[in-house]
Parts: sequence; C-alpha cells; structure tokens
Amino acid sequence: MIMDKIPCEVIKDLLPSYIDSLTSEKTKELIEEHLKDCKECSEALKKMRGENDAQMQPGEDDEKEIAFLKKTKLMQNIAIFSSIAAIVLCGLFILLRFFIVGTSYSGSYYMIDKLSMDNGVVSIQLGSADSSANVISRIAFKEENGVLNLTPNEVPSSIFCRGGKEFSYTLKQPDELKTICIGKQIIWEAGSPMKPFSAVTSAVYLTRHAYIGDMSANQKTANALNIYSRLGEYENQLETSSEPYGWIIRLKESVPADREAVMNADMQDIAYILIAVIDNLDHVIFEYTVDMEARTISFDAAEATSFFGSNIKDCSGSIGLLEELIEKTRY
Repeated sequence: MIMDKIPCEVIKDLLPSYIDSLTSEKTKELIEEHLKDCKECSEALKKMRGENDAQMQPGEDDEKEIAFLKKTKLMQNIAIFSSIAAIVLCGLFILLRFFIVGTSYSGSYYMIDKLSMDNGVVSIQLGSADSSANVISRIAFKEENGVLNLTPNEVPSSIFCRGGKEFSYTLKQPDELKTICIGKQIIWEAGSPMKPFSAVTSAVYLTRHAYIGDMSANQKTANALNIYSRLGEYENQLETSSEPYGWIIRLKESVPADREAVMNADMQDIAYILIAVIDNLDHVIFEYTVDMEARTISFDAAEATSFFGSNIKDCSGSIGLLEELIEKTRY
C-alpha cells in the first residue's frame, strides 16, 4: 500500500518538534522522507534552524553588555583589592611609625644611663624623656663644629622595642669633640670625665641667667633645683634696688627643731647653686621660724667661692664646673 504524500503544511507544523528531537522515530522517518523530495519544506527547515542558531548566538548588543559586566566585575575586584591593600599599608605604617621608628620630642629632658667613648666611638644609653613611659627606639647623630648632637626617637614599650638599647656613633673628628648634647641639654663637655652629667646639673645649667630681677627665670632655676620638695612652700622677695643684689626665700611652714640642721644644710646647697648660675646674684637669705621663733640664715658669693675652691661665678659658663659644685653639695 502506497501512502499518500504528507501535505507540506503538516510537515512544517512538525518541523519545530523535529528540530528539538521531540518526534517519534516513525514520524521522524516520514519527515525526512518528505524533506528529500520537497525543496520548500527543506528550505523551511534550514530557516527554522538558522533562527534558532541566531537566538542562541549573542548579538552585538549582547556582547557589549557582557563586556561591560566583565569590566564592571574587574573594577569591583580591583577596588576591593585596593581597599584591602590600603588598610594593610595603613596598618603597617602605623606599626612602623609608632612602634618601631617613633617620634622625637623637642625640648624633652633625658636621663643618661650610660655614656662612654673608646677609640673615637661614642656609646650612649638613654632613659625615657622626663617622666614618659616610652623607650628609645633610635638615635640620630649629627656632628658639626665639635658638637655631637643627638636626636632620640621614642616609642611605646612593646614586643618591637623593649628599651635599654645602647647606641653607638663613630666620630669623624674625635680630637675636635667639645660637647655632646641632646637639643639644649648638654650631657658632656670637653675637659670633664667621660660620664654623663647628673640630672640636676643638666637641668639647672639650662636655666642659668644674668639678672636676679627676672623672677620668671629665677623660678625655672628653683624648679630645676626642686626647692619646694626640700623646703616646703615659700615666698620670694628680691633685693634689686641697689647692689649687692639678693634673693630672700621666706618659708611658710615652721621648721621642726630636730630638722633645722638638715634644713640649714639644704639651704646652703640651694644658695650656692643659685649664686653660681645667676650672674649678678650676690647673696641668698632664708627666713623661717622654729617653735614660733623667727630665724634668718644667709649665704653670699664669697662663702660660695670658698666652699667651691674657685670663683663660684665660673660655674655659669661651664657645665663641667657646675657638675663639680653640685657633686660637692648634697644634690
């Protein structure tokens, strides 16, 4: 029995299912038999397959959108990476700046734990500045015109820096070295033993001045000597109307009788040092009471010179001589 030819309209209706392999094997065979002899349906098949391929292939606009999305994703990744890198770098900078390199503090006063020189190499170990809990991380050395100036950097004590480190510097012209200092703080002077000047000497030497009438400068010297801790509260009166110029220190609190001898010794030490570093100061008078009885004790430049063994006023021009004077006192 010969089957009638299947109409083209039926074949065209079946082509989508044929393309998607959804027809039965028998229907598939019939479609393919028809396509062999039907140019019209074969062209329809090609057209349908072409449209499907076109739908599956991205167009120019699609490609542009895909490229844009890829570029956007890349930029987002770069931004995220850059942010992470910036945070890491910032953390490293903070770590380096505050815990390893540190900061120099202009005007700070340092305790000198060790100072020595051997074959032109200066070695030094510093304590923290003033009452700071920081430690010294590094020291910059600058040698110029016989002066070796040190600039310490401080950091908080941490696992990165524990303090107590000794720093060294090889002098370019060791025979010309006159002074070693930290800013304005002189810690050694030629002609003196190679050891650091005492804390009191360094502090007091920075306050030396020419005129007793400058009460602000006087008070800086008094603070450096820490007169308050030795004598208690006091009032000041200056004798500057005519020479010889003097300074009266009047104690506000009564001195216990059993403490008078010790207090008098403190008064002597204070007077001699004040006379040494204030150029035109001739004498210092202390007024106080013991058991309601007024007492006065005074010290002048002649006595101070006798105590020191040479002109007391020379101490104002040499920190080494001032160190000798202070070593002779109970400071």
